[in-house]
Amino acid sequence: QHRSNFGSSFQVVHCFVLLTGLLSRAMTAGSVSEKLPEVDSLGFIKFLLPFLLGLVFWPAIGLLAARYIYANYKTQLYDKNIASLAEDEGYLYLAAVIFTLLVNWINNYPMLYKTMVMRFASGNLRANMMIYKEAGSKNSNHIVLDTEGPIGSYNRANRSLTHFTENSLPVVLCIFLAGKVFAFPTLVLTAVFCGGRILHQVGYATIGYGAHAPGFLAASLSAGILQGLCLFVAAK
Repeated sequence: QHRSNFGSSFQVVHCFVLLTGLLSRAMTAGSVSEKLPEVDSLGFIKFLLPFLLGLVFWPAIGLLAARYIYANYKTQLYDKNIASLAEDEGYLYLAAVIFTLLVNWINNYPMLYKTMVMRFASGNLRANMMIYKEAGSKNSNHIVLDTEGPIGSYNRANRSLTHFTENSLPVVLCIFLAGKVFAFPTLVLTAVFCGGRILHQVGYATIGYGAHAPGFLAASLSAGILQGLCLFVAAK
């Protein structure tokens, strides 16, 4: 049984590595221009479906993973931990899930407009959270982040830091709540999240846009499963 679980885990990790590698190469392909492209007036509509699907994708994956963890590991212990919760404490877990959905909405909503002003092949230009223009200027030139050399690495390292602060509060909340029932899985997921965030920052700073993808996916997957664990407890 242990060999079977190890083999399945290895296959999952292998597929994850292949996926992140392909995604990273796809995101960096042709990403050499730092000039703002023409505004795509349909960009908002084009990204609307991915935006809405993204709100439910990670929670759905997380819930499936939570069900697997519950059914294949220490089920009796998890039942005991759930039974020890206060009568209405399940609503607290549901509140954490709702709060996580809010944070995901707020963080991804700007992507609808980002798709209008940038392309997925715009490379390091996509690190810009703001696009500036000199007050009173009559020309169409815009001010963006310096992406070259150590200054560019510094800017992208700080962009990764900002991305962490944007997304970490729900993770902290879910770590606390999920850990009360699923202590060891929460430890593992927290370690994966931390490793993913480090990969995100190192890849972004040293290589550039696209190299942050493996870390992004690792952190997003672990955060989604933590959310799924909270949703599972709320449903129980």
